[in-house]
Amino acid sequence: MYSSRQFDDLLKRLSDAPARIAGAVARLSDTDKHLTPSNGEWSAAEILAHLRASDDILGHRLYAILTRDHPVLPAYDERRWAEIACYAQADFELSLKAFMLRRAELVSMLRQVAIKDWQRLGIHEEKGAVSLFQVATSLMEHEEQHCAQLEALDKRRS
Repeated sequence: MYSSRQFDDLLKRLSDAPARIAGAVARLSDTDKHLTPSNGEWSAAEILAHLRASDDILGHRLYAILTRDHPVLPAYDERRWAEIACYAQADFELSLKAFMLRRAELVSMLRQVAIKDWQRLGIHEEKGAVSLFQVATSLMEHEEQHCAQLEALDKRRS
């Protein structure tokens, strides 16, 4: 069983991700946000596109787990999702605002989840049974890795 402290930490970290992204790119010019580093890493715009696609996919899984009993959770390629949605070509600031608004809604919803419901399961078509807590934790950990990537990108360009 999870503790309320674990939920609070998870929700705080999910809530903080958009501000970390905004802080990491605050000093980058519009041009710099779209420049791909020479070492083959993603540009800030590509990272944000990837995060938005991952949020689309994992956010949907969270809602599915809460609204259905043992829903099937399709496996998606978040890179393909971002490509189809043209997230990397979108206006960076508008894209970041959309991410921020969606995240605020998601965290607000998750704050209302009863402790027992964090154990609810979905059935991922590749990974098998996953709980609401596991999906939310996966989202948070994934974003924190990319936030660190953006923060490193900012330091290299400074």
